[in-house]
Amino acid sequence: MKLVQTSIFFITACLLGLVFLIALGVWSYHQVETMRLELNSLTTLNNKIDALSVGSDNLVIFRPDDHLWQVFLSDARTIQNDLSELERGKFNAHRAMRHIDQLIKSVEDAYQYLPENNNPIINNSQMNPLSLPLRSRLLINQVADHGIAIESSIDQLMLENQQIIESHINRILFIFMMSTLIFGVLCVLAFNMIYQRIALPTRNLINTISRISQDDDKARAEVFGKDEMAELSMAFNGLLDQKDRFHQQILQQQNELKKQAELLEIAGRITRFGGWSVDMSTKQINWSNMVARIHGKPEGYSPRFEERLAFYIPDHQPHIEALFKNCYQSGIPYDVELQILNSAGEPVWVRTSGEAFRDNEGNITGVHGAFQDISERMELENRLRQSQRLEAVGQLTGGVAHDFNNLLTVVIGNAQILTESFEDSSRLKPLADMILQAGYRGAELTRSLLAFARKQPLDPKPEQIKPLIDQLWPLLERAVGEEIGTKFIAEEPLKDVLVDAGQFENALLNLALNAKDAMPKGGQLVIEAENTHLPEQYAHHHDIAAGDYVVLAVSDSGCGIDADKIDKVFEPFYTTKSKDKGTGLGLAMVYGFIKQSNGHVNIYSEPGQGTTVRLYLPVAIDKTAQLTVNKKDSDTLQVGHESILVVEDDPLVREYVLTQLKALGYDVLSAADGKQAMDILESEQSIDLLLTDVVLPEGFNGRKIAEHALKLRPALRVLYTSGYTENSIVHHGRLDKGVLLLSKPYKREELASKVRMALLTGE
Repeated sequence: MKLVQTSIFFITACLLGLVFLIALGVWSYHQVETMRLELNSLTTLNNKIDALSVGSDNLVIFRPDDHLWQVFLSDARTIQNDLSELERGKFNAHRAMRHIDQLIKSVEDAYQYLPENNNPIINNSQMNPLSLPLRSRLLINQVADHGIAIESSIDQLMLENQQIIESHINRILFIFMMSTLIFGVLCVLAFNMIYQRIALPTRNLINTISRISQDDDKARAEVFGKDEMAELSMAFNGLLDQKDRFHQQILQQQNELKKQAELLEIAGRITRFGGWSVDMSTKQINWSNMVARIHGKPEGYSPRFEERLAFYIPDHQPHIEALFKNCYQSGIPYDVELQILNSAGEPVWVRTSGEAFRDNEGNITGVHGAFQDISERMELENRLRQSQRLEAVGQLTGGVAHDFNNLLTVVIGNAQILTESFEDSSRLKPLADMILQAGYRGAELTRSLLAFARKQPLDPKPEQIKPLIDQLWPLLERAVGEEIGTKFIAEEPLKDVLVDAGQFENALLNLALNAKDAMPKGGQLVIEAENTHLPEQYAHHHDIAAGDYVVLAVSDSGCGIDADKIDKVFEPFYTTKSKDKGTGLGLAMVYGFIKQSNGHVNIYSEPGQGTTVRLYLPVAIDKTAQLTVNKKDSDTLQVGHESILVVEDDPLVREYVLTQLKALGYDVLSAADGKQAMDILESEQSIDLLLTDVVLPEGFNGRKIAEHALKLRPALRVLYTSGYTENSIVHHGRLDKGVLLLSKPYKREELASKVRMALLTGE
């Protein structure tokens, strides 16, 4: 049942109970009043009977006359009428009526002997028989007896009436008590109903609200019954459910915003991108955390308006000031790349952009924009430019190296023959020596260009740095001269490195000669070697693989290099020396060799203090023993008698090689291209060694000739020769495993040594 219906029921019951009690009270009052009036009438009647009794007493005391008897009889008749009225009511006055009737009859009988008078009382008293003493006494006695009986009856009636009144009052009191009890029970039931259906749900709601205030999101009100409080509880629970849904939606939105913020933070962190704003009314600058980090400031840092220009390098301050002023005054946006100095004093390339923001009336109130660290991009662009220069040099070198080295091979070979042919007294011998030295310098120039372009063929093996340097040390000391002190410091033990030993010695010698030129008045040259590890962050920044390296630091106490020139020292043909002291290819060759060896090189210099060049050589993982070959030129030409097939497209070089090999005792066959070579290889001619140029016309290079030849003659030895190898036998700057290469241009001793080595390999 609903609370409204229950309330109406209880209110109606209470009102009916109240009406009942009022009606009961009115009825009880009426009944009591009626009984009180009846009791009063009995009292009045009793008083009349008392008066009648007093009258009968007066008749005894005084001599009765007719007047007294008349009064007495009149009073008796009045009492008779009153008793008749009581008899007609609810009182039983029969006994009193009988006595009063007898009393009146007795008085009336006393006059029935007066025949002539119908009303004897009003006659002369002397003729009234009641005036006789004896008869009067008898009558008075009768009157007294009846009066006593009447009084007794009336008293009995009054007593009965009082008992009736008391009984009636008791019934009324009982009814009132029962009504009160019933009303009290109803009140208790109503209170229990209120407690069960209002107080308990209300307390439950209060407890639920208290739990919610304590962050209990699972709190729900218990539903009692199906009344309005139950509906209130269900509505409250529904509100909580809706709140939870809203809360979940808010959480989802917050999560989405958090994800978006994280993505923005990730994007900002990866791209080094942030935002800024300037409120011109307050001159307040706000930076994002990324902008603060770019400047080397703590998160949350915001500079003063007066500081804004001081962050830029002096050369860029007027430019950014003009751009900002035009943006604020005229609303012209800007996007420019400039350099700032961070808190460590390091220059940082940044891209800054700005646009004006306006109020509701369209007035410019400030400027906001973006700020990005583009140092990596600028560095990558510099690397790209350097790589493009390198590619250009490589293409140029590759284009001329083959033909140029072919020419140098002929020049050096024939100049060597001429030099050995002339006697010391001949005036032509110095000319032949000049031709030979010019050829050597041309060959060195070509090798340096190939080294910088990372196109020289390397044959790296696991090597121990300390023995290599110890072996080179006497030559290095002679190269730098006695005025320069030398020192070699090596960590023990040093890890083995993967390097081409011959090219490493050339690079180290080049660095020593550069150091010598930087110390014309003498100084100190120190070479240090130690193990190191390049972390991922450093390796990524310098485009090198992270891992273990052996770092070789070559330091001098010379004049140093200016800061504006330090970035150019590894470029080909760039030199700070006079033209007669260098070609500008020494450091370029070192740089190319180290990069081609998967290493890293950096340079640090301070003007007037000296320079340090650090070479990072990768640690060798595979330490399998390699075949060791004596790299020194033999003073004695190695001769033989085997049969050699020479494949060379350049006729001058081919003729020179044929002449030299025949002079060494070999039986020589020749071919100008791959087709001729395959015809000879497919013949029955005995051939022990295939000496082939790598680069040949018509797309049939030396590698393909060798592969076909080995299929026909599995025991055949192969020796490649080339001034530019492309990628046929060299991959990633390194010779393929098992490949022997004689690089052009070469001397007669190198030709004899390599041919002999190729013939002996595999025996």
